[in-house]
Order: sequence, then C-alpha cells, then structure tokens
Amino acid sequence: MRGDKHLTIAHVMPWSGIGGVEIATLRMTEATRDRFRHIAFCLEDAVSLRSSFEQRGIETRIYCPPIPSLRHAVRFYRESWEFARQLREVEAEIVHFSETAAAEPNSLAAYLAGTKILCHVRNTYPHLSLHQRIPLYPIDQFIFVSQEARRQFAVSFSDRKARVIYDAIELPPAELLASGAAVRRELGIPDRCTVVGMVARVNPQKDYFTLAAAAVEVLQHYPDTRFLVVGDNSQVDLNRLHYAKISSKLEELGIADRFIFTGHRNDVSRLISAMDISVLSTHREGFGLCIAESMAMHKPVIATAVGGLLEVVQHGVTGYLHGHENSKELAAEIIYLIENPTEAQRIATAGYEHVKQDYSRQKFIEEITQVYSDLMRR
Repeated sequence: MRGDKHLTIAHVMPWSGIGGVEIATLRMTEATRDRFRHIAFCLEDAVSLRSSFEQRGIETRIYCPPIPSLRHAVRFYRESWEFARQLREVEAEIVHFSETAAAEPNSLAAYLAGTKILCHVRNTYPHLSLHQRIPLYPIDQFIFVSQEARRQFAVSFSDRKARVIYDAIELPPAELLASGAAVRRELGIPDRCTVVGMVARVNPQKDYFTLAAAAVEVLQHYPDTRFLVVGDNSQVDLNRLHYAKISSKLEELGIADRFIFTGHRNDVSRLISAMDISVLSTHREGFGLCIAESMAMHKPVIATAVGGLLEVVQHGVTGYLHGHENSKELAAEIIYLIENPTEAQRIATAGYEHVKQDYSRQKFIEEITQVYSDLMRR
C-alpha cells in the first residue's frame, strides 16, 4: 500500500446542483488535499459544481451514471464496466460516495474497479426499498454525519462498518462577522427590519410551507420582518418546480414581498451575517450544516426537532427546537427572540462555543484521515 498522502480518492457526486452534500464534500477535499489526491466525478450538467471543485485545486471528471435495471442487466453491466474503467484510469484506490444516492447506481462500478468503497450518509433513511438496499452491500465503510443518522439507517451491518463523524465548521474572521450591514444594503433590506434567514435549497425535503405559515404570524406582530432564503431554486428541476409552488403559496398568503430568495450563493456565511435569527424548517436532516454554520456566525438558531438537529441544537441552551410541521411553535420562538434580544445573544454565544469545541476543522481532518487509512489496511 502506498503512503496515505499518495492515496487517490474518487468522490462520486450524484446531483447537478450545490447543496449541503456538495458543500460538505468541497470542504472535505479542500481540507485534506495536502494529504490525498482527490478527484471529483460529476455529472455532465454540474457545471457550477465542477467549477467549485477546480477553484479549490481539486481534479474533476465527467461521468455518466449507469442505470440499474434487472430487465436490462447486460446494459447496466456494460455501463458499470465503463465507469469502472474511468476509475481505474485515474488509479482510484478508494471510491467515496458522497451520499447513498451516489452509491445506488455506481456501487457495481466501484466493485468492478477493485477499489475500497466508502459511503457518506448525510441524511436519515429509516426506510429504503430493496432496490435501494442491494447496492449498499458491497460498501466497505459507512460514515454517518450524526448518531441519529446511524440509528435510523434502514440497512443492518456490523458496527465495524460504521463511523460517526460530524462535519467541520469554519470559524469566521471578524471582518466577515461585520459584513451584515453591507449585505442588507445590497439586498435592499432597511436597517429597521428584523431578518429571519433560512439556508437550504428550495426542495421538498425542506419544510418551507411551515416557515410560510409561521411567517404569517410573525408578520402580524412585526410587519417589518424580512425572510431571507439562501439556497438553490433554479439549477435543478426538482428545486425549480418546488420554488414555483412555494412562491405561489406566499402570494396566496399575501406575504411574498416579505421573502427574499437569493438562489445558490458561494458566499453563504456573508449572507448569514445579515440575519438576526437563523432557522431551519425541515422534514428530515442528517446533521444540519447550515445551523452549525449560523452558530459559528454568532447567530441565535431555531430548528425542527428531527434527525441530527437534535444533536446540534440543545433546546434552550444552544438554540431552540420546534415540533415537526408546527408553525405555531416556530412563530412563537421567532417572536420570543425578537422580543428578548438578551436571550437571543445568550444562545448565540452558547451556540458559538459549542461549534468551536465540537466541530473543529483539525478534528475532522484527523478523523477522515483515520477512516481512509483503516480502510486501506483491511
């Protein structure tokens, strides 16, 4: 086996847009590029994603995912063999699937390429169909982003194959923390307005309907409030269609002019600096990267009590949690923090200390390095 710093890791990206999975992979490869040779395999239309990797000095390749099919098994095998050829061509030693969605069509190719196979699980999957389970069995190692993601995973396997590694969160420099006023001016938000922000792609997994219902109640008390949404709403068809539904609902509720959608942005932390309160209304979540990032930006946070968010946010200590699809609880917590700035500052400070202590970059680098090393020794 070659030394760890020479290992070639092929990261397989399943989607064209840029969301939490892609951001986490970008950060992971950038943080460890002095130890490993990383190559990102991206879909042909993932132009922005490929550019983001390349800007960080990470090699990219375009691949066409095989289409799993029992009826067309010969075609599936040929397509898998072609991707396996690409993996062998770059001398990949570990294939790191960025999510289970990457493993489902591509695990046979990784097996045919003779590599070690690793899969990140960045969401909660209590239910998986048979055709989703089968491709996961060749995987040598799973990395879960939270204990809850591990506990809820639908596939059973030995503890030896499972690791829980929390994502690293970068602590922002002082000048980034102070950029909120400039961001507000750019977005046309008056200084007097309270800004409630949510960083998440506009996707059915994220519970924007509950946020909209909560916004109605908040605006009844504080009509100058603005809701700032940072996340893709146009690069992926699913997000584009869901954005149209959300926009229609906001129009129906008569609050569309109080929402600002930025679309995908590469300066997320800078946009968070303009927020007074950061929320994440969601149906399921493996970790809650955007909430941890908001904590790092000294922002008070409110999140849905689901998945890994239960580990990131300690209710009443580092933030607040509300019941799933409970818009009244969400509204009440937003109003409470608006009316109690001292409490908002207290939980913001506690959240920052939590991120600083438990989600350090160096700890993450060492844990990922250990996983790669252990995998190659098997």
